[in-house]
Parts: sequence; structure tokens; C-alpha cells
Amino acid sequence: MQNQISGQHVLITGGMGFIGASLARTLLDGGNSVTLLDAAGPEGSTAQALGVTGHPRVRCVRGDITDRRTFRLLGEDYQYIVHAAAVLGVERVCRESILTLDVNIRGTQLCLDFAARQRALRRILVLSTSEVYGRYAGGAAETASIRLDRDSLRWSYAASKAAGEFLAMAYHAERGVPVSLVRPFNIYGPYRSEGNAMTTFVSRALRGEAIVVTGDGAQRRSWCFISDFLDGAIRCLSSDAALGETFNIGNDATSLSILELARLVVEQSGSRSPVQVRGDRTADVVDRAPDIGKARRVLGYRPTVGLVPGVAAVIEATRTDARPVRPARPSRPSRRRLTTVR
Repeated sequence: MQNQISGQHVLITGGMGFIGASLARTLLDGGNSVTLLDAAGPEGSTAQALGVTGHPRVRCVRGDITDRRTFRLLGEDYQYIVHAAAVLGVERVCRESILTLDVNIRGTQLCLDFAARQRALRRILVLSTSEVYGRYAGGAAETASIRLDRDSLRWSYAASKAAGEFLAMAYHAERGVPVSLVRPFNIYGPYRSEGNAMTTFVSRALRGEAIVVTGDGAQRRSWCFISDFLDGAIRCLSSDAALGETFNIGNDATSLSILELARLVVEQSGSRSPVQVRGDRTADVVDRAPDIGKARRVLGYRPTVGLVPGVAAVIEATRTDARPVRPARPSRPSRRRLTTVR
């Protein structure tokens, strides 16, 4: 991946989380300075694991993105902003849907307000979600209609992200904010502390615990390794052609079922963990695979990391990582503990 941004000041909301911290590490390696805004501290975070929080060109600010006072702490001299802060995780979204909608909508608007005040802003990259395509997102292109189901509060996450997309484009049209939008498709990699299927399966396999697959296990996902996603994100930040545009960023060559993923993790880790299919009727996405034709054509985006080496990298990092891992959800829900979007 070639870093196309250097010597700039970048704000990343949700900067302690997996995507935000991984992007910060890449930007720091390119000679940029980075401010990380997050509701959580560094303990057990991806930012801590990657050595980001102690870097001399990093400033860490702890605050709630739904509070205007938080943005007053940041100053106003950013050339780039990446808005990755959000409430996520199916269980948490269902349990705290009001918080999800508030953070993902009002927090996004306050971040866009802040972006509009920057004197030399070149781009704000807003992270949305592949879930705006609904249950059937196999090969969905950016021109496809947004679909919002109403049979479960699980879809409040997709609804909040869709609203965030409209806010971003409205600020671009009415206030001239230089916006680009990204819809990530199942981003994974080492040191992800927030719960997702890949992280959970690997952790349980290495402990020899049963791997529990929700639903019937036939749900399909295309998994994108973090370095490929970061390449796409930086292209969105640096390309004039990305201004005012929306892109799917993922890997269209790594599709498999959740049950197949569980078995692959067991095989690659040498584990004896049994794989158990729960068979419940939890509301879920049936098929999720990106159409990345637009990103290829406009950005020159080309994902390169296959699923087997990607899984192997997660397994190796998990084996050697001795740090305490932040729980996927707090035992006592709090408005101040936000995590980052996938």
C-alpha cells in the first residue's frame, strides 16, 4: 500500500478502535500527525496494541461525539477528518437502539458541523456500512437502493448509517464540505478487540472452546483484510475523483459461509474446538459481498490479501498478544463507551 498523504494533520473519531487505530498507524508511518477522539481510553484497545497512543505525533482526546463541547477541545486546523466513531455490534445495537441512533446520527452531524468550520479541510471520510443494502447484499453496487427492514431493532444500525449518509451529502451540497463516503464490507485483521465473527472464532479456537454459529451457518460474507481496506480509505482521502462520491470497500474474492469460516479457523489454528450451529432465527444478513467495480475504476483499488493468509495473520497475532483485551460490550452500558464502525 502506498501512502498518498504526508505531513498533514488528521482527526480520527473512534480512534481507539480497530479501523481508526489501524489507519492512524499507517498515517503516522507516512509522516502525518494524528488526533484520536474516542469515548474510551486506550486500555485494551487496538490503538494501544499498535503502539499508536504513545507516539510523539499523536494526541488522544477522550470525549462524547454527541456533546458539542467535545469538539471544542480539538482545535480547528485539520486537513483531513475520518469519522469512524459509532455504536456497533448486533447485540449492543438491539439492546441500546436509542443510543445507537443518537450517536450514529447526531454524532455524525456534529462531526460534519466541525468539519465545516475547518479553514483548510481537504476531505472528510465518513464510514457508513454495507448493511444499508439490507439482508441481500450479494454483489450490491453503490447505485442499488438502500433497504431498511423493520422486523428487528438490529436494523436501527443500518437506519442510523443511512441517515448519516444523507447528512454527509447534504453538508457537501449545501455547505461545501469535501465529503467522501465508504461502505465497508466485513473488515478484519490482527488486534481487533471489538466483537465480530472472525475475532470471536479465532479466540475460541485458540482456547479450545466450542465455536457457536448463529442461525443455520449458511449466511455468506466476503472478508476484507485491514491492509486492503486502508488502501481503499487512503485513496478516498487523497483522490480528487472521490469527492462527493460513495464507494464499497471490501474484497469480492473471499466469499464463504459463516459455517465454512468457522471450519477454516479450526483447521488453520490446529484447534480441536467443536463447531456448533445454534439454529436460531436471529435477524441477520443472508448474503454480503461487495461490488467494487466503482472503486477499481475510479480509485484504482485492488484488494490483494486472500482469506487463508489473512486468517493466519489473525491467528498468529492472537497467539502472541498478551495484553488485556477490552470486552466487546461493557458490563454496565454507558453513553461514554463508543466503539468504531465495520
